[in-house]
Amino acid sequence: MKHLTAILLLCCSAAAEPFDFMLLTTRQDAAMDWWYAVPQPFAPQATPVSSVNKGEYFRIIPIFKNYQTDLGRSAAITFDLKVTRPDGTVEPALAELEGHIGLAAPPDLLPAQAVINMCFEPDDPYGDYTIEVRAVDRVAQSTNTQHKIIQLKKFEIQPLDKEERDRLFLTYPVAPNPARALSAFLQTDEQFLDEAFEPVWSAAWFFKTVIERNDYLFPLMIEQFAESKPKQQRDIILMAVLLGRAEQLPRLNAELKHFRRLIEGGRVPDPYAEITNARQLDMLWAEFFATGTVRPIKQIVRSLALVQHLGTLDKITAGELDPDDPEVARKGFREAVFQSALWSLKSNAAQVPLVRHYCLGILATEELEKPVESCLAMLLQSLEAESPAKKEKDTSHERDHHHRQSPGPDRPLQPGG
Repeated sequence: MKHLTAILLLCCSAAAEPFDFMLLTTRQDAAMDWWYAVPQPFAPQATPVSSVNKGEYFRIIPIFKNYQTDLGRSAAITFDLKVTRPDGTVEPALAELEGHIGLAAPPDLLPAQAVINMCFEPDDPYGDYTIEVRAVDRVAQSTNTQHKIIQLKKFEIQPLDKEERDRLFLTYPVAPNPARALSAFLQTDEQFLDEAFEPVWSAAWFFKTVIERNDYLFPLMIEQFAESKPKQQRDIILMAVLLGRAEQLPRLNAELKHFRRLIEGGRVPDPYAEITNARQLDMLWAEFFATGTVRPIKQIVRSLALVQHLGTLDKITAGELDPDDPEVARKGFREAVFQSALWSLKSNAAQVPLVRHYCLGILATEELEKPVESCLAMLLQSLEAESPAKKEKDTSHERDHHHRQSPGPDRPLQPGG
């Protein structure tokens, strides 16, 4: 049974209570992997937003509870949407949108099947907009109306220290903030290119993905070019090249033109091709942290098939295999990539609950190769054995009677839980 985390202050209610819903406005991905790819009994974490910038898309999602089903166990919920501008005028309304039509299992929470993507245009005035949703439970013949204020504000660069910039990566999958990400990009002290003049993909691909998915950020980034320091100007050129929009850069001096040509001469790996190097893994992790979606995690899990090369490095070290043999070298390199994938999955799953939840969902629902399935299962078992709750349980020898229950009003799940 799906429940939102405590951040939304929603818990399941008895079926006898009146039809109700929560009106969520969020920047999280519209495909809602953060809801649907999180397996039971874990709670999806939704992060609401109350303000946005012009051109920034956000989602409007009613989440229904206390609905009724018919004799065929189907719900029939629709909703109307109306937005009132700061001057009191009303945007064209949308009527009879699909809330949930089909099988349902009360008291499960139901996010609307129609997710509204909305953004404000350049000519929209700054200020507070009132979102009104009127939902209808057609089985119960009941209605409920909710309102939410969303503020349209002017974009500003946010001063961020190094700790705040570093923390952005870990929080972004469940609490995306594109304006904050652009601010971090424009203030990053670390180099985005390594000694071989290749992008540091773990960082560069993160910002590239954020800007690519939030097109309004690109002109804002270009606006900062003239006033930026030389290091940041090179970063902006790198980003424009990665985005395929270098022609939109302002006029460059001879040194920066040379820099642009060097960047354009580089090769961009394909993270969704067969995994053969750690650069692809870095790009996949960057995509996950920039989107919060399950697709890159699935690709990283598939790379565990490289376990077939396990033991090659030990044999090379022991002198049993010749490292100068191209085939031996290839297998040794593949084992190193496998070790990187395994380590990164374990490390990130320990730090970011959404990674662990996605991995559990993948293990339960995806058709995986047997070696991949075994590796993933053992990785998750090791995380469970190392969890603080498990250690405390083993120490006290107490049985956890609630282990398989969903969180309830008396046991709220903490954000990210």
